[in-house]
Amino acid sequence: MKEKEWPSLIVSLHDLHPGSLALVARQREELRQWGVKEASLLIIPAYHQGPAFDENLEFCRWIDLQRKEGDETVVHGYFHSRDQRAKGWRNRFWTEIYTRREAEFFDLPQDIARERLRSARELFAGQGWATEGFVAPGWLLDPCLPQLLAREGFRYTTRINGILSLRPEERWTDARTYCWSTRAGWRRATSLAWNRLLSLRASRSVVRVSLHPSDFTYRPIRTQIEWVIKQALDRQCRPLTYLRYVSS
Repeated sequence: MKEKEWPSLIVSLHDLHPGSLALVARQREELRQWGVKEASLLIIPAYHQGPAFDENLEFCRWIDLQRKEGDETVVHGYFHSRDQRAKGWRNRFWTEIYTRREAEFFDLPQDIARERLRSARELFAGQGWATEGFVAPGWLLDPCLPQLLAREGFRYTTRINGILSLRPEERWTDARTYCWSTRAGWRRATSLAWNRLLSLRASRSVVRVSLHPSDFTYRPIRTQIEWVIKQALDRQCRPLTYLRYVSS
């Protein structure tokens, strides 16, 4: 039986950079204990205009170890921040309230987007890491970005509500992801309620769980994440990276 014919569990660890390594490393250790044998690691090349990740040897060694265990490296924006203000109240909601000025690729001009994608791939290539996948910060991307990603050699991208394969042909898979927001008490409470609701109507063929570095520091959220993952594993969902999923 092909992998995609089995129900799948895709766990992605977002916002990975040298400053978040300690939190993410603890998450990854617990996930392995729960049975998540492989995951997608979403790496920010130069977090908030800081030094590129390749200047931190400890970080690069840790990523290398995870790759040997079966994890996948994914390009996650470039700076994961934006300088310009979006036009219109609706766009400002997404870029300044929903993502707190981190929606880098939401309306990025094509020439700048192309430059950042190529710079990211060069950084990854310098470490021998794959660059098959790209995920925009906050899953917010300009409508023209998927075509640019395909031209630049990426295999897939994701949105909050699904997975978009780009090559050899474009293919969309509906699959909303479980995710949590921890920046304020009301956000945490809303996340817990929303994910309880999502568990009643989520896709049965592919379960996506998107984690951020601080998620496990809040016990109710960590407990819910563990429940979602163990429920999926109990249903015989196979842990896969995004790349293995779109390649199957």
